[in-house]
Amino acid sequence: MTPDVHFNRWMKRAIVLFFIIFAYLIVADMTIPMTSYATVQRPVLSIAPQVSGQVVTVAVRNNQVVQQGDLLFKIEDTDYRLAERQAELALEQAYQRNATLRANIAEADAELVSAKVALQENEREYQRLTKLRGQDLVSEQQLDQAQTQMQASRANLNAIEARKSAIVIELGKDEDNNIEVNNARNALANARLDLARTEVRAPQDGVISNMQLVPGMVTQSGQALLSLVVTGHDRITADFREKSITNVQPGTAALIVYDAFPGQLFEGILDSRDFGISQGQNMANGVLATPDDSDRWVRDAQRIRIYVKQQGDLPESLVSGSKATVMVESSDASVFRFIGHLQMRIVSLLHYVY
Repeated sequence: MTPDVHFNRWMKRAIVLFFIIFAYLIVADMTIPMTSYATVQRPVLSIAPQVSGQVVTVAVRNNQVVQQGDLLFKIEDTDYRLAERQAELALEQAYQRNATLRANIAEADAELVSAKVALQENEREYQRLTKLRGQDLVSEQQLDQAQTQMQASRANLNAIEARKSAIVIELGKDEDNNIEVNNARNALANARLDLARTEVRAPQDGVISNMQLVPGMVTQSGQALLSLVVTGHDRITADFREKSITNVQPGTAALIVYDAFPGQLFEGILDSRDFGISQGQNMANGVLATPDDSDRWVRDAQRIRIYVKQQGDLPESLVSGSKATVMVESSDASVFRFIGHLQMRIVSLLHYVY
């Protein structure tokens, strides 16, 4: 066999092998698509106090596991206790004022009784003098005086009724309808709420991370002081080429390998898929559009983010941001599942070594 024949034979084999691999990549990308652009994500809460003051107690340490409701740190509460006491006194003062108003109403009721009796007496006197005047037994002046006295009594009665009505309106039907009492109650509730907020507690189960808080720091309301990595809400984000997952639906099985656990396969399912990416978001900013300007014959494939939920709990040693590789098993064929498992184990070992 001449060298030329030997070379041609190897070239034919290489070409055949190339087309086999090329065909496999195309089929595999549609049936068992894989991406190494995957990351473990856990919600991270920025813990910030809702009141201002000096931190006097720090009850946690870095990387400590906390449960919902556990005390994280405490702010000096002297000013807030004084504000609470001031609000309590204001509420007591409102109650005392209401008691005074009720006494004023009782006094007005007594005055009304007296005014009604006086008015009735003056009306009778006027009627009696009117009859006597018809008999010329009293003077016109006496009759006028009686009429004036009757009108003054009626005006006094109306004034007392108006004053009582004003007191009733100010008092309200009951304590719940009194404006001053309700304002005092709201002020007291706000003071007690601010006092309670001097103790900052964990809103969720999680782990304290990147802690730099120490007693003595002066903080403002809304200033983040701690990071809490929430546990129990783990998910994996994976960026796939758009064409690979066009027909993949939520609930599809997936394989996951982590760089920290070489050779180990973890099962999961496709949880959801984003409906858009930043490149597809148009903002009304007054700037003209900037079309893509590239002379490349084949452009980079667009990647779409999907979310994968692992079956069971994630390994405890995985932190938020750990890298992973995800394969979606969109085909039920056993041969592709076998190849996919083998390929994922090899990729896991390569990522661990690299």
